[in-house]
Amino acid sequence: MQKNLQTVTIQTGIPGTITLLQKGVTIHATSGMSIRDFMVEEIGLSPDYAETRVRAIFVNGSPVDDIDGVKIKDGDEVSLSGALPGISGIAMCRDTPISGFRSDISAKTSEAVRSGDAIIYLKLFNLIAKEAGPILLKKGVIAQAEDVRNFLKDSAPEGLPAEDGPILLKI
Repeated sequence: MQKNLQTVTIQTGIPGTITLLQKGVTIHATSGMSIRDFMVEEIGLSPDYAETRVRAIFVNGSPVDDIDGVKIKDGDEVSLSGALPGISGIAMCRDTPISGFRSDISAKTSEAVRSGDAIIYLKLFNLIAKEAGPILLKKGVIAQAEDVRNFLKDSAPEGLPAEDGPILLKI
């Protein structure tokens, strides 16, 4: 995590936490790691959970099918979701019979190797935000103080800096 960030602690399950995770938070990772390794090593998901519960993955807006072949790099935006509703949702989830119809927009595999620090903007949606959010927050995320105030409202923690800027948010 970044140095010199004020650590702010929140309670598990307070209203607004899921909305904050949907808006997005920042975490550190290693550039060149696969999406699977990112979910397991950096977020803290079990390998089984990453494989079976995380059904829709986007890197910089492109759907991901190959969680071992697609690698992250500094500045990427990664979105994780459970199953998405409707035909569009089915088309965007991985391992579906119709995912081939969107191959032109899918994230491409990479031969990148692990090297160097990567700052990743992470968004969690639906059941992934609810189930995996606490796991991620135990490790800590970088969030904007203004976003914490806006989304947690009356549940915003004491000790939140009055000025806007990045904080280390943990449960």
